[in-house]
Amino acid sequence: MPVIIEARRLKKQYASFAAVKNLSFSVNEGEFLSLLGASGSGKTTTLRMIAGLEQPSGGQVLFQGGDITQLPAARRNMRMVFQDFALFPNLTVWHNVAFGLRLRINRGRVGAEEIKQRVGRYLETVQLSAHADKLPQQLSGGQRQRVALARALVTDPPVVLFDEPLGSLDASMRKAMQIELKRLHRELRKTFIYVTHDQEEAMGLSDRVAVLQDGELLQLASPEEIYAQPKNEAVARFIGTANVLTGAVQVSEAGTAVQLPGGARIALKGSVAGIAPQQVVTVMIRAEQLRVLPASAAVEGALSARVAERLFLGDKIRYELDLGEKGPRLTALDSAGGGGRFAVGDAVQVCADSSHVHLIGRPDADAL
Repeated sequence: MPVIIEARRLKKQYASFAAVKNLSFSVNEGEFLSLLGASGSGKTTTLRMIAGLEQPSGGQVLFQGGDITQLPAARRNMRMVFQDFALFPNLTVWHNVAFGLRLRINRGRVGAEEIKQRVGRYLETVQLSAHADKLPQQLSGGQRQRVALARALVTDPPVVLFDEPLGSLDASMRKAMQIELKRLHRELRKTFIYVTHDQEEAMGLSDRVAVLQDGELLQLASPEEIYAQPKNEAVARFIGTANVLTGAVQVSEAGTAVQLPGGARIALKGSVAGIAPQQVVTVMIRAEQLRVLPASAAVEGALSARVAERLFLGDKIRYELDLGEKGPRLTALDSAGGGGRFAVGDAVQVCADSSHVHLIGRPDADAL
């Protein structure tokens, strides 16, 4: 797919604070790209620079190959959907959606009949045709967000920007709106650039995810790749529930393993190219890829542990497991279907298939 938006070495400086640092990435036409990060990571500032609402301190924004860095927001062929909806309280749903189009009548770019057709089409698309004559305060939060979405789409922009649009909705409404956004993107095939701090939202909606931290890009990849193969420790810790463990490589006839503080050993799959014996490395194991077994189970490579905490999460049970006095603590997610057979204080065994152990870094030996 052709590139539609490109950020080249974008920077944003506020006095002594660098909000965005030399950020470069591209967005493909028709793609759903999420900018994901914690508060202060620079994701909203980046989005606003793409929209033209913030002027970069350095770098460029390109649209279809042309430099639009100095172009005012009103002249960029993009629309933004905000978290606070930004609807006109005194206008009906129909007139809120039509507002941007009605401004174009005076410029001769659209006629009254076309406005009627477009507004009707997009109200139907967001399933609000029956609410066209209502005022915003007569709608639910999810309905108001759909009005804001229809207003952004009705002018037919190739790029739609979203600044945490579901942040003010409750959990159930947020889930419903995620499904709506996924459907709309699939049907309309417009380019969506979406800012969120919610990793589940980003992973579920996006074709690709850009993980930001402190104004820098940590990784840009598909949700599957980011989850299974994080580029560094920061991404591994931010996405999902991960056990990030540091240890020294041990090579024996039994295979290659990482020896953790306290003596426990985590097996690696096959030999690892470029890794020398005794070299200190960091590995990741996802919490759901650990199996928690009774202490009496005879499983090769299992680690002895004790349940330190147990949290019931509905479909899952989260166990915090101590690997001895000097060993690290592991987090495991186990199906709740078995009734949660382990209690705090129980001795257990914990194991992971070596194929689920992902090598993510090589910190200094002092880390041990």
